[in-house]
Formats: sequence, structure tokens, C-alpha cells
Amino acid sequence: MPNDYITINALSQEINALVASGKIDKVNMPEKDEVGLNIRCNGANRQLIISCNANNPRIHVGGDRKTNPLTAPSFCMHLRKHITGGIIDSVATLAEDRIICFEITSRNEMRDTVRYRLIAEMMGRYSNILLVKENGTISDTLKQVSYDTMTKRCLLAGAKYTLPPQSKLLPSQNKEINALLQSYSGGDLSKFIISNISGLALLTAKQIISECDIQNTAPSLTCEQAAAIADTLARYANVYNSPKYRPCALKQDGNYCDFFVTEYAGFDNLELTPTLNEAILLCTVEKDRQERKAEKTKFLKKAFLSCKKKLLAKLAKNNEKLEECKQAEEIKKCGDLILSNLYAIKKGDKSAIVADYYAPDCPTIEIKLDDRLTPQQNSQAYYKKYAKLKRAYEVVTKQIAELENDLLYLASIEPALELCSSDEEIAELSEELSALGALKKIKSQKKKSTPSQPIAYEVNDFVILVGKNNIQNDKLTFKVANGGDLWIHTQKTHGSHVIVFAEGRTIPDEVIEIGCEIAAYYSLGGANAKQECDYTFRRNLKRHPSGKPGMVLYTTYSTAYVNPDKHSEYLSKN
Repeated sequence: MPNDYITINALSQEINALVASGKIDKVNMPEKDEVGLNIRCNGANRQLIISCNANNPRIHVGGDRKTNPLTAPSFCMHLRKHITGGIIDSVATLAEDRIICFEITSRNEMRDTVRYRLIAEMMGRYSNILLVKENGTISDTLKQVSYDTMTKRCLLAGAKYTLPPQSKLLPSQNKEINALLQSYSGGDLSKFIISNISGLALLTAKQIISECDIQNTAPSLTCEQAAAIADTLARYANVYNSPKYRPCALKQDGNYCDFFVTEYAGFDNLELTPTLNEAILLCTVEKDRQERKAEKTKFLKKAFLSCKKKLLAKLAKNNEKLEECKQAEEIKKCGDLILSNLYAIKKGDKSAIVADYYAPDCPTIEIKLDDRLTPQQNSQAYYKKYAKLKRAYEVVTKQIAELENDLLYLASIEPALELCSSDEEIAELSEELSALGALKKIKSQKKKSTPSQPIAYEVNDFVILVGKNNIQNDKLTFKVANGGDLWIHTQKTHGSHVIVFAEGRTIPDEVIEIGCEIAAYYSLGGANAKQECDYTFRRNLKRHPSGKPGMVLYTTYSTAYVNPDKHSEYLSKN
């Protein structure tokens, strides 16, 4: 994304028009690297998001309403103390760099007027959010840096705020840029520009060159060409106030992946948006949602795979032991044959050749002996081993059944790993994995106030709920659903429990088919393969003898063969 000075400067002017003169009502930090400001401006409530996430730094108005943590981070508390109730005077960039400054007028404990600058540095992994006092001293910073050899700065409370050092020409230095471009002597012109002029992304440099109708591999530039590039760059530096300002988002494979201040050359599927803010929302909010989800569930997936590996290893070991136990009768036979041939065996023999009268033709076989034992003791040793294997057979058989049940239950957790996103759902999955020994049980200081919620659909006045994990599935099936409600589940794969609430009515075939398609979508069978789905009334279900949540038994049912479909058009808006 061209998250450069050109884009940031246009965005700052756009946000200034949206929130300038607005009052900061609330300050939240739903993520450890993201600040949310609730602003009341011109009779409207707006949510300003400032994120210094290394992979996805961004500033925009609107977006997801995230759940706040039970305990606010210290930086959030600091902002609440100093800028809650403050007025945003202006929003602008600093030093022609990827830095947006919010000038804020607030009041202290003595009701004296104080001024702060909330500074958002949008610089990739060096992104940061700082609150700076009127005298230029840092009041607090989200990411504290004692001294960074790359940025040559100290970012700590009490230190003097200094701008990042700049060794390149600024976009406003038109004459110097003109002279620089005349010194160009071939190569990659776009890379030459971004190597010597600050605040430009490679895509923006290529756009400026293309607009000036100059080849990127030109051997040199004429005075006219150098002037054209310098003038075009100057216009882009203040593109917000020009007719060229046409915000747009790039859509590829059904997803929005990039945003521009104007229609950049060389890109198809550019969609114009009313504002740059709208384009940023389209491209970054979903990306942030997916990245946050992956980060939060990373430890769950790791625990899941580790548990699966351990259970499979134990199962393989027990299966080997079971095969050994199956040789118990052969061991007993050796003891019997030694007893029947005591006269021919003496102490010190390492083996005995005896006739196997258990076989029809009585062939001779060799039995290994311990030369330190008498024939009777060798026979007793074989009988002891036989008794041990018989006992082990019962234990190992039971253990194999338990391991297979655990693996079956673990497989039922796998779909939930892809569906979980909220803290409540992550907590429920952690609870399930802890019960299997995949995670250590952690005593929570506070009990969850609200359980996670299933996915809700409304289809032709029928409510359909989809469980996201086994705890939700169990609650939906045995606590929420009534006997006359319809229960749906994929036949041969693990997936979500789907409940169609009848409320005393006959459920139409169309609704049943849609319910089956939804159940197929939320299963391990995949979103593209046709699947068989069983459906039956809730009254026909029984809990599984194992007692594990989400596992049921049923014998009376019907089956539908359907294509998986999420049916987003029926998702409940409440």
C-alpha cells in the first residue's frame, strides 16, 4: 500500500474536516497497539481509530466496534486523564513525513487550559503513538524506546520529543528536486526518486513518472522532464485540494487490497470511493480483523496440533503393545510344552527342541530358555509373562478406546479454531483444550460475565442458530432448543450444530435445505465439496456416554445431500 506522505497528508486533511472542533468523549484501547477516540463533532458521534500495529498501521474514522479489555492499559489511562473532554483544534502532518499530529486543548485538575499534541507516527515497525506536552516534552508513549540506533531517538516520558532524522529532500523543495533529477544518469528512475526524496512510496513514484509520460528506464532527463516531475510531485503533495483527488480502492479476487489518492495507472478493478477514509476502511479493517484473529488463536492452534501429535503417538504405542498382548496364547503354549518335556530338558540349556502337540502334524519347534533357571522355573517364567500380557490386554484395550474417543473429540474442536474470534470464544476453546490436557488450567481472576454467542440467521421468519464450538453446540442443543426444533449436522465430518427453531410451526423444505447448506459450510468437509447432512427433531437426541460437550447419539433421522453455502444474505443484523 502507498502509505506514504502523499497519502498520509491527504488523509490528515480529510480527517481534519471530520473531527476538527470535536470533543473527545471517551478514550479506549481495545488492542495493545490501538487507540480509539469517541468524538462528538457537529452533532454526530464519530469513532477515530489510531493503530500503530507494525504490519497494519492506520488511522481512520469508523470501523469495527471492538470489546475493551477488563483492565485498561496504562497508556489508555494516561490519555483518559489528560485529553478526555478535550477539543481537537486541528489535524495535520508534521515535517512532511508520515506523522499525523492532533492538536488538543484540554483542562487539568485545576481547570486550567492545557494544550497537548497526540502524535501518530505511521512508519511500519517503528509506528508509535505519543502524547506530547505544549513545551515539547513527551507526556507518555505507547511504545517506550530508551534509544534506537536506527531512528537516533529516545521515546520515553519526560524526554524531549524530536522528529525522526531526515537525510532526503522534502517534497516541498521544488528547486532542489529539480536539480537532483537533472543529475539522474540512467537506471531505475522510480527507485532513484524514492532513494533521494522523502515521503514517497515506489508506487507513487511510478505514478508520477507515468503521468509525466517518461520511461522509467530513461537514460537521462531533460530540464523540461525534470521540471515536469518536480511540479507533478508538488501537486501530489497537496492532492487533497486538487481535482486530481479521486480516492479509490483496488479489488482483487473479491477482496480489497490497496487504496490510492487517485486512480493510479497500471491497475484494473479500481473502485472509486466517496473519501480516502472509506477506501482505507475497505482495505484495512478486514485485514486487521483476520490478523488479530490469527494472533489471538495462534496458541490454541499450537496446543491443538501438539495434543493431536501426543495422542497419536500414544495410540501407536498402545497398538504395538496390543499386538504384543495378542501373543499371550503362544507364550502359554511354550510354558505347557516345557512342562510336558521336563525329562528332556536340564538346567543350563539355552533352548529346547520339542514337539508341538497343539499343531495337527506335531512339528518340532525351538523354545528359548534362560540357562540360569531350572526347567520348572523356565515354565513358570512363561506363565508369569502370559498372565502379565492378559492383564495388559485389558488395560491397553481400554486405553486405546479412551485415546480414540479423545481424538474424535479433538477433531470436533478443529472447526471451532477457524470460527472463534472473540475473547469469550477463545476462553471457551481454552477450557475445552485444558480438559484434554493440551493447555494448563489457569484460574481466572474474574468469571466471564457473558458467554459467547452463536451465529444467527433469519430465513423466512425462522431463526437458525449455528454453534461456533462444542460448548456452544452443547448449550444450543440441550439447553436452548426444544423437542420440536430441528437439529442439523453433517453426517461423516465434524462441524457445527445447527438448530432451526420451529416455534410450533411446520418447517418448510426450503428452510431445511438452507439449514443443511449452512451446516455443510461450517464443517470440516470444506466449503466446496458436496456433503450429506443429517437432520432430526431435538427430541431424538441423547448425550454421548463420554459426557463430552457437543457429542450426541441419534438413530431416527433424515439425510440431505447439499452444496455448502454460508448464506450471508440471511445473517441476522441484530
